[in-house]
Amino acid sequence: MADPMLAIQTWIYSTLDSALSCEVYDSVPQEAAKPYVVIESYVAIEADSQSTRRDDVLVYLSVWSTVAGQHEILTLMGQIDDALHDKRPTLSSGRAVIVRVRNKRTVRDIDGRTFQGQVVVRCTVEH
Repeated sequence: MADPMLAIQTWIYSTLDSALSCEVYDSVPQEAAKPYVVIESYVAIEADSQSTRRDDVLVYLSVWSTVAGQHEILTLMGQIDDALHDKRPTLSSGRAVIVRVRNKRTVRDIDGRTFQGQVVVRCTVEH
C-alpha cells in the first residue's frame, strides 16, 4: 500500500478549504491577502504495532491575520479544531485511525501588528 501522506494532505486541504472563512494554501501566493491558513509541514513518526504498519503524522498549520488583536486568529483556530478534531476520514491511501488537534498557540509577529496562530494536528494512520 502506498504511503498515506499525500492522502492526508488532500483530505486536510479539502476539509479546511470548505470549512474555513479564509483561504487555505500549501504555497502562499505573493499577492495573498490575510487572513489565510498555510499547511506548513508534515512529520511522520513510526508507531507500528506487532501486526500493523502505523504512523503518527503531525501536520503543522499556520494561521495569519493583520486584524488588531487575536480575535480573528482564535476564531480561525476554532474553525480548524471543529473541522479536524476527533475525525476518522476516509483516505485514498491508508486508513485513518483518528485525527486530533494536539496544540494551538498564538504569537505576535516581529512587525508588532500581525498575529500568527500555530496548530498541530496528529493523524494516526495504518497502511
